[in-house]
Amino acid sequence: MTVAYGLARARRLLLLLAAAARAARRGAGVPLARAVELTGARSEKQVTEDVAALSSLWVEPSASEDVVDLYVEDGQVFVTYALAFGSPPAFSLAEGAVLHAVLAPFERDGGRAVKEVVRKLRRAVPEVLRPEADRLAHGLDLAVAPPGPWAGVLQGAIDRRGEVVVEYGAVGDEAPRRRTVEPRLLFLRDGHWYLAAWNVERGAEHLFRLDRIASVEPGTRVFGEHKGPPVSRYGRRNLYFESGAEREVAVRFRGVAAALARQRHGSRARAEGDGTTTVAMRLTPGNYLFGVLLGYGGEATLTGPPDVVESFRARVAELAARYA
Repeated sequence: MTVAYGLARARRLLLLLAAAARAARRGAGVPLARAVELTGARSEKQVTEDVAALSSLWVEPSASEDVVDLYVEDGQVFVTYALAFGSPPAFSLAEGAVLHAVLAPFERDGGRAVKEVVRKLRRAVPEVLRPEADRLAHGLDLAVAPPGPWAGVLQGAIDRRGEVVVEYGAVGDEAPRRRTVEPRLLFLRDGHWYLAAWNVERGAEHLFRLDRIASVEPGTRVFGEHKGPPVSRYGRRNLYFESGAEREVAVRFRGVAAALARQRHGSRARAEGDGTTTVAMRLTPGNYLFGVLLGYGGEATLTGPPDVVESFRARVAELAARYA
């Protein structure tokens, strides 16, 4: 992907694709002026740029044609689908097994939609072929290997229990800092790979995101038993662990973040009259909480308690002064 792709652009394209598909059934396109109204784009030029951005998405090289062809011609937006809706191709037994294997890790916690897809997939396999399909699905290892140049070195250090020095750029650091650690585990969570390791200097376990590691230098010291709490806790749905310093805080979400908050927090999310959503959370005030708030790009506001709000304001002012 070579063109910047943000949430706003993705939303505009989804609206445009739906409108163009409806127009295509009439043998027509969507006039650019109408596309601006429907998508909320700033101008016809932005609509054209959005359409061009769609062509930058990666497509399997062996595919004979694009799955979706969205284009501008004679001042109108047209869409052509290589495969008509409602006419999916039949899967081979091996293809169905791969799809089943991909969905299996998410079946328990993926919600109703995932469970329904898995159920229908199983029913689609003829009964006489189900044992073979299960054998194929269970025999597939679809785990993604950790990325980057340091994964192999770190895994080797984990296997031999060798100390390493990592140069790591944490959020808020002006430059990467060196840390001597005893590596414990590499694991994937929410699209990011992490290293769980014992920080020798601080005497505590830390998590390091692999994409923030600037270098890894293997040491000569070999350590014994791993220190720290059981690594089984990294199998939980989130990476926040209570420290005893937690506080009840209130966060108000707006825009797209409000919809995400309602979906993620369920009964703890309270809809407000102005379209925002307030969520009560029990978190430790500090880097984790502040990082969560800043990660929403202005769509999350800390509303209480007052002393935590003031701490957050001070941190924002500090960051603004540092990066001004």
